[in-house]
Amino acid sequence: MTTRKILSDYFQCDISEFGFQDLYDLVISKNNCVLCGNCMSICPRIGMTKNQPSLLDYDPECSLCFKYCAKTYFPEKFFEKEIFNNQIPKDPLIGYYQKTTVAKSTDDIILKQAQNGGIVTTLLIHALNNKLIDGVLLTGRDENWIPKPIIARTPKEILDATGSIYALSPSLITYKDAVYKYKLKRLAFVGMPCQIQAVRKLQFFPPLSDKFGKFTLIIGLFCTSNYSYDSMKEIIQKEIKVPITKVKKLDIAQGKFMVYTKDGLVKEIPLKKVKKYNWPSCQFCKDYTAEFSDISVGSVGAPENGWNSVIIRSDVGRKIFNDTLASKKIKVDDQIDLEKIKNDSLMKKSKVIQIDEKILTAMRLFNVSKLEGKTFTTLLSLEHADLSMLSAVMNREQHEIVNALEMLQKRNWIFSTNEFYKPYNPVKIFKEEIYQLKKKLYNDIDNFKSEALKELKTIYFQNNLKDVKDTEFIDILF
Repeated sequence: MTTRKILSDYFQCDISEFGFQDLYDLVISKNNCVLCGNCMSICPRIGMTKNQPSLLDYDPECSLCFKYCAKTYFPEKFFEKEIFNNQIPKDPLIGYYQKTTVAKSTDDIILKQAQNGGIVTTLLIHALNNKLIDGVLLTGRDENWIPKPIIARTPKEILDATGSIYALSPSLITYKDAVYKYKLKRLAFVGMPCQIQAVRKLQFFPPLSDKFGKFTLIIGLFCTSNYSYDSMKEIIQKEIKVPITKVKKLDIAQGKFMVYTKDGLVKEIPLKKVKKYNWPSCQFCKDYTAEFSDISVGSVGAPENGWNSVIIRSDVGRKIFNDTLASKKIKVDDQIDLEKIKNDSLMKKSKVIQIDEKILTAMRLFNVSKLEGKTFTTLLSLEHADLSMLSAVMNREQHEIVNALEMLQKRNWIFSTNEFYKPYNPVKIFKEEIYQLKKKLYNDIDNFKSEALKELKTIYFQNNLKDVKDTEFIDILF
């Protein structure tokens, strides 16, 4: 049986012990939901309550909501093999790519409305006009900048949705309408790195239709972090002191949250000052450049604001980009600062959750050193890392960490693949450690009873039997 068939059986089988409660327990309640809207799109029993998916009706535990969630099982090796050319090398910081460049639209109307160089808008309109796609799942907005998931089916609808909002939107909630209502065969998607993992599941293992709703182009946006609409509004009105109705454009660049007003003013605030507003799951995301997209687009790395940095990843992305370039709808330049992009990616991949010192102390129960415990918990937080990344994050010399890694591998706490280290599930690890600890303790007790205690009892009886009452004799004898 092929890998694709095995995975297809897994994703599309509607008999499972997992249901919405598991999705809630393992994702939503853990502040790890990315609000992509996928579960709400493929299941009519799930809706939205207070910025999170909620169950509206009886849950038959068909498991689709759990399996197609952006944060559950995602077989990276399979998707990498299917999406990317085998000849493409994988960069540890930005993933697979064939080419990087900076580009901008040659259409003045698009440039006037779009974010930076207008590349996303231009690529989508070109793909639509040339029958490469029938529609795009996008996020639009109203006059108060409230994000609205839409299906753009005309160039005008694509153009009207230009510009970044910096507020999470359940963009995939319209997927069911694209399939059932509009019966669109070929779809494009534009979204955050976290959302794209859900889209790839829909693409390769479609849960609603084998005929409609096939994703043929996926464009990812560089992303450091995102906000809920209420948080984004509070940043603009409370921190930057601009009424939301006065906002013309939003941008995040050079470590600043920037607001362009309709009056021609530009106001800004350092991102570090609004960190408290970040969407909770952003602290766990390590993907800065949307590594599983066909094309990734951002502003970081471009020589000036009027250009986009572009990472062309798949053959699909390369063909559409080259077709658009050949039609002279975009122009390119080689002045991309790839190191800047990689540095920003490293910063995101290096984010760690601070582990309470009590946890590290408790782990000493299993006879691991403090450095070994710190190395393991750091890997838990990073998801995976090579030696240089671990050294930078932990601020320790590489040779020290090497010793800790070797010990952790011997104990089967971690494993390595292509010089990257990943942790095993700590629940399984510590269940086994506790089992071995109990086993050793019981063996030690049995040995103590059969050897040391026996000898001690003999000595006691030899020297103290005269002090023992007959009513106590049975208790101390056994």
